[in-house]
Amino acid sequence: MKKQLLSISMLALLLSGTPAYASTSTNAHVQGEPNSVSMEQQKQEQQFTKYYYLTPGQLSPKEAIYLKKGQELRISPKGSFAYYAVYNAQNKQIWSGTTSIIIKADADGYRYVQFQAPYSYQDQNVIVATYTIQ
Repeated sequence: MKKQLLSISMLALLLSGTPAYASTSTNAHVQGEPNSVSMEQQKQEQQFTKYYYLTPGQLSPKEAIYLKKGQELRISPKGSFAYYAVYNAQNKQIWSGTTSIIIKADADGYRYVQFQAPYSYQDQNVIVATYTIQ
């Protein structure tokens, strides 16, 4: 019974996420500034991939991507037919086509990307889009 009680208390301690050696002192000190970002971190690129499964003639939901002034958005679509349009924050179309594109932000704000499947296809259109922000 004692072993079972001990194992349950150890499990509770592990699940709580609190280390057993944690200090109860209220004078804890943390080294460094948590909000400081180095230039190297700012230059790192962010990349993510989205999958779109569209029936003939269907539009995908608009993908909202926030860019700061000077950042570049690279869109690399792959699929049987990857027609898409890019809109600015005022919902004005700034580009459309089927090839990869790099868009540089002239101001802070959202850019929206929307794919469309052609009407001439009989089957579902699968599009894989890779977004890279630098």
